[in-house]
Amino acid sequence: ARIETLFNRCVSLGQPSASTTMGLLLKVVICVLQLYFLLMNLTVERYYCHSPLTGPGSDASAFLVAETIAFSEANNPLFLARPSWMRYATCVSAYTFCAGYVLILVAAALDAWRTLAVPLLLFVGGKTYAILFYHLMEFTSDTPPQNLVAYFGMEGPYLLAIGLVIYQVTVSLADAKTKVA
Repeated sequence: ARIETLFNRCVSLGQPSASTTMGLLLKVVICVLQLYFLLMNLTVERYYCHSPLTGPGSDASAFLVAETIAFSEANNPLFLARPSWMRYATCVSAYTFCAGYVLILVAAALDAWRTLAVPLLLFVGGKTYAILFYHLMEFTSDTPPQNLVAYFGMEGPYLLAIGLVIYQVTVSLADAKTKVA
């Protein structure tokens, strides 16, 4: 029934409207980003939390670890240095942010932006703080990222997702307000 409802929302007289198409595209982008973040949480971040990427005790054959090492050697040497603050921050991300990403997935899939507005905005606020702290530490370290295009190619999706979630929540709250008035 939900799939049929979603389909009916997306198709009007056989032709999707421009706003419906954009809304669906936005949902798909948000969902894909959350799935990407969950993949990183469940693979690279959890591995990084418990084991060094290189040297004794490392296993470069673990899923996505070799790619992470190659990227970090070229673009983010501080990640390979594994300072304790970064390891702790990565552990927090790996084990707590999953819930927020799942919440965003649910909001996007069920169009529950208004219903979940408070926990979504609390999560996005926490994620924004974490990202700002991370970038402050990265760019003020002894080994700041040198290739900003590659660096923000990996970090940019997090910033994009934050903006899209805030947009979706804001629009849903504004729509609810206009329906009441």
